Amino acid sequence: MLRTVLVILIVVSCVTGCRRQPKQYDQSSPEAVIESLEAMVKDGNAQRLHELFYAEDDEMRLALRRFGRMAGRLAELAVAINEAFPEEVEKLREDAEEAAANGQATSIMARLSQGMMRQRSRPNSNPGDTFNSAFQQLLTNPYDSFEQASDRLTAMEIGEGYAGLMWDEKPLLPPFGIKLREDVDDKWYIELPLDLPIVTKYRPRTEEQWLIAGYLMKSWENAAFDLKTQVEEGKFRNIDEVAQEAGAMVLPPTLMIGIAYSSQFKDDD
Repeated sequence: MLRTVLVILIVVSCVTGCRRQPKQYDQSSPEAVIESLEAMVKDGNAQRLHELFYAEDDEMRLALRRFGRMAGRLAELAVAINEAFPEEVEKLREDAEEAAANGQATSIMARLSQGMMRQRSRPNSNPGDTFNSAFQQLLTNPYDSFEQASDRLTAMEIGEGYAGLMWDEKPLLPPFGIKLREDVDDKWYIELPLDLPIVTKYRPRTEEQWLIAGYLMKSWENAAFDLKTQVEEGKFRNIDEVAQEAGAMVLPPTLMIGIAYSSQFKDDD
């Protein structure tokens, strides 16, 4: 009997000890956070990106975790699209390389910003092509800008416990910038720019507001999962159809959750 108990204890200990532990990502310095950002993407651990962002409280941390799950689903969707439409994906990559060679915007955010600026300067123009191109890039390779993050992102010390994020040696989101900060756990985190003048009035602050923000992440996570299933089942003929269905899936819940969120601020207007 004693021998049997000992054997069971040994087996349990072995299984527990041999169980693969999650990879640890370094956050000991601003530069380490940048390297961890790139490593998470390359390792296929986009669902853990939330770990690199600073949270003011438990409510914000919960919303960031939901963002992480959404980010992971988006990465899985991109893999499915790449496997289903390899020729189209390759063409998109070639177009992006050609655009970069011609000095045009290639990142997702840059393309969206380019479309908005074009619409402002030429109100009668149709920015649809620009937005569609950016959306297709988001679906096929959502984290392309971070796959070589350590080559383009750098950190510049701006004070005790703070550093500024630089992209190609230029501040991100000038003139306000995006900061990294050291927390009480001696780890460095990326600080979301929630105090920007255009953001601060409507940024989440209460538990309910953060919950609503989390519901938005959950709705996008569900859409990414459903799209991945449909892509794998062969329900789309091309990436453009995937993009159209993605818009149809995401827009209604986003609008409804947006209305619920806006109602939180009606007394402030």
